[in-house]
Amino acid sequence: MYASGEAALKAAVARRVGDRLARERQLRQPARYRRWRVLETTPLLRSCEGGLDDTKFLYPVLDNLPVIVFPLLSHALAGVQVSVHGPREVCQVVEVVRDFLLAEGHIDERSRIVAVEEDRGDISLSRSFQRSTEVLSASRDAPVVWSAGDLVLAYNPYPWLTDRHLPSFELILNLNARQVVFPQGTSELFARNYLDRLRLDDPWGSVIDVKEPNVLLFTGAGLRGLTKVDGLRKPPPGETYMSVLLRAAGRACWHTSPAATVAFLRYGLKRVRDRLEEGDGVSRRHATELATTFFGVPTLVKAENTDPFSVRDGDSLEDLFGYYRAFLQPIVDSKATKEAGYRELAHYHPHAELLYRLSLKLRALQSELPLWRRWPELIRDKCASLNQRLTAEFRGLGLKDAGPLVPEYFDAAGAFQGHSLPSDDLRATGAYLRHVYLPTYSRDRAEASGASSERLRAARRRVAG
Repeated sequence: MYASGEAALKAAVARRVGDRLARERQLRQPARYRRWRVLETTPLLRSCEGGLDDTKFLYPVLDNLPVIVFPLLSHALAGVQVSVHGPREVCQVVEVVRDFLLAEGHIDERSRIVAVEEDRGDISLSRSFQRSTEVLSASRDAPVVWSAGDLVLAYNPYPWLTDRHLPSFELILNLNARQVVFPQGTSELFARNYLDRLRLDDPWGSVIDVKEPNVLLFTGAGLRGLTKVDGLRKPPPGETYMSVLLRAAGRACWHTSPAATVAFLRYGLKRVRDRLEEGDGVSRRHATELATTFFGVPTLVKAENTDPFSVRDGDSLEDLFGYYRAFLQPIVDSKATKEAGYRELAHYHPHAELLYRLSLKLRALQSELPLWRRWPELIRDKCASLNQRLTAEFRGLGLKDAGPLVPEYFDAAGAFQGHSLPSDDLRATGAYLRHVYLPTYSRDRAEASGASSERLRAARRRVAG
């Protein structure tokens, strides 16, 4: 978290410029080296100044519905206890959602959704894990499913709650793999920067492009192991889990097999020099061995996630407004009334009608939350400032495309304007949601309800705010 909006703005500009320079370096490399940075986005960095907590989790991505509402609602309706750890304003939103679901009979008691306010003087990843899980009612040995709080359309939690490896490991890192999420012959709904490569333990030695998970599975023992991550992450946050594991290799080398250590360090050296070639990849077996040694608990590293909406979080302006709001808002606005618009959204989202009624309940907070009182002026000012700074930086460095780099997502009257990245396929996203994702969710939910699964009753859920 940055102490001022100006500090966050400078950091966002520096990160965007750094991404462009990295792409330029990669383009100058010989063709045999992998060009993994295919996407440039503008990061959303939290700041707190003058009583205004500028956090992306409060940014509305459909009418007045903020980011945090979407994963919270989906997970709470799966029948598991939910704990949300975040700033005071996020907790206020969570309490409105809780009271709304309780009044409508979707949860049977207030303790099913717990809001845990963060301590701004003690913010870290491991502290977030600890504070959010210690309030849950299940036993310390029960599995916890931790989710990032900005997964807007990932409304199917059942594959995570019923993961086939949960009984055998204390910590599961299920990486996001491009070839698994978007198999050959299917539409790639959006592009991501897959920073690393993983070699599978199959007869063909397949190598796949991977990026860090946005959902983690762990037990109480796994949670204790995760506390070691803070010692390897650099402020500000943003490193991948693979980056963490690469540095962990140096610390764990005396306790793992020489083959795993040498292979991992060799891969890491080529990675930091942008010298990865087509066949380079860290072995899944070696990654699992290293992670188990470092975290001190049985750990599994795999890449089995098939949910595209668990891959795309809301880390950038382009994610929240260029993709998620650009997809959701036109559906609701396509009808004569809001109520009819949300009924249309029900063809893509199972909780659409609840979202409509919840949007009415949240209106009461409009005048209470400082960020919402300045919406959408806040985001218009942010985009204008970013464009001014980025244009000057790009021109000063002699970089191409030094024109407006961040779209104006809201006009002077406050109306939303959709501007998507060229790699974002909104039409294919709609088709996938309607014909694949929603039917899969309905089937998974019916199977879970029919089985009255003990695992679902015991599972504990946390959505990070």
